Amino acid sequence: MSGTGTGVADPALLEDRLRRHHRRCLPALSRLRLVARSGLGTGVDVRAATAEVMAELRAAEAILLDTLSGSVRREALAHFLACRVNRLTIVAEHAAATASAGDLPALRRLLYQFHALAEAMWKVQLGLRTTDLGPSGVRTFLPTPPRSGSRRWV
Repeated sequence: MSGTGTGVADPALLEDRLRRHHRRCLPALSRLRLVARSGLGTGVDVRAATAEVMAELRAAEAILLDTLSGSVRREALAHFLACRVNRLTIVAEHAAATASAGDLPALRRLLYQFHALAEAMWKVQLGLRTTDLGPSGVRTFLPTPPRSGSRRWV
């Protein structure tokens, strides 16, 4: 599911599709956590699990960017997401190479870093929502407002 050409207009539908991609990568993230704890993974295992996570992240990114087609903020968001995906890709490649080399302490550090970066990417993607800017139909992304009791936007 690439999300190409879908142009999701309903914010609830957009969030549902993003959450579906997030749920699809949870088993791979769990496998990576197990490899980090036990050290019983090969470079092939790590590469397969990280590729699965990256595929779901890219699919969610495509959905977000399709939703922004025609927006002036699309290119800025595309660049921001591409930089985060690039950083995640580098960590994934290093983790697979480290697993092949058998360096367990370095592998643990890289897998924990990959997990943290992937979760941060999901938070960014799920934390964006569309809002109409008027009759022109131009859409933009705004951060999700904080929950009640939060001091984040005080």
